Amino acid sequence: MSEWLTVCEFPLGEDLTPVASFIRRHQLPLRITEERNHQRVSSPVAQLVEPMRTLLQDWHAGRVDLQQITVQMKRVEGEAEPSVIDREADQSTPPAGEPSVATEASDESAPRPGAAPFSVIPDWPLRSTPVCLVLIALCFIGWFLLRHNLFGPLIIEPQQPGDFTVPDSTLSQQLSRGEFWRLWTPAIVHFSLVHALFNSLGIWILGRTLEARAGSLWFAALVLLSAPVSNLAQYYVSPENLFGGMSGVVYALVGAIFVIQWWRPGWREVPRSIIWAAIAWYLLCMSGIVDYFLPGGIANAAHLGGLLSGLLLGFLFCIGGGARRYFPDSGPSGNRSAPDSKSF
Repeated sequence: MSEWLTVCEFPLGEDLTPVASFIRRHQLPLRITEERNHQRVSSPVAQLVEPMRTLLQDWHAGRVDLQQITVQMKRVEGEAEPSVIDREADQSTPPAGEPSVATEASDESAPRPGAAPFSVIPDWPLRSTPVCLVLIALCFIGWFLLRHNLFGPLIIEPQQPGDFTVPDSTLSQQLSRGEFWRLWTPAIVHFSLVHALFNSLGIWILGRTLEARAGSLWFAALVLLSAPVSNLAQYYVSPENLFGGMSGVVYALVGAIFVIQWWRPGWREVPRSIIWAAIAWYLLCMSGIVDYFLPGGIANAAHLGGLLSGLLLGFLFCIGGGARRYFPDSGPSGNRSAPDSKSF
């Protein structure tokens, strides 16, 4: 694993929005973190440290406008790793084999030959992803409530065996009493600590980048629309089973990311391998093999409902211009689980 080397440090109160935009625009292997009461810019590429330190120091001193800077990744002869190069300005040509930084007028829409996408999930500040943090907390709260048998007000009561009709269903009875929250709250209930951990991990990896870039309002809308779709899909397919979990929402994130990456091929903050792994896991669950190893089985209908809603909402998001917020593309335990429960 590469070691992250410090490029620059800034006070906590310093607004590094121009730096963050600069890093995103050029897809540079840099990150901004908060450590020990300061903001740190760091990189795993040693050849990048000194050129970027000089550039950021010039920016901090007011001598450089990052909006007017274009950085390209070039491979220096004799070096195994690419280094940041090109600052076409009034600087003399650097010695051969040493990295340089060149400046030219920036055009975000212009292609950047030699630029390589850097596929590392960013370490976003917690304040940038409040909805994700709430969802993760709800996963563990739901597990705690189920463990202590306090989950009754959150679930859709399973239907008794027999003919199923929507007007006579348990859900219709609950909604007739004004309990509309039950359309959303089954997503909170988790049947084991491992169940809560896996869904939390999915939200942490997939959701935080989506929320940080698209904004908490759109991200909350994605969650609030996909949760009832996945819950209703699962209830309609198997109304006699108790189900719960936030995997339907996680698969909505998978669907949204799939569309955004199709729309913006240059965006790789969530590696495509993770998206394809999630889709492969869904297909494996659909085969029925996983049901032999997990009590109660998997709520596949909830996964599908979440995935389809995420695809649709992601498409509408991109149609509305939301894809501009992403990188410019480069081309066109005491666990209580009833034996008939479904987890997702």
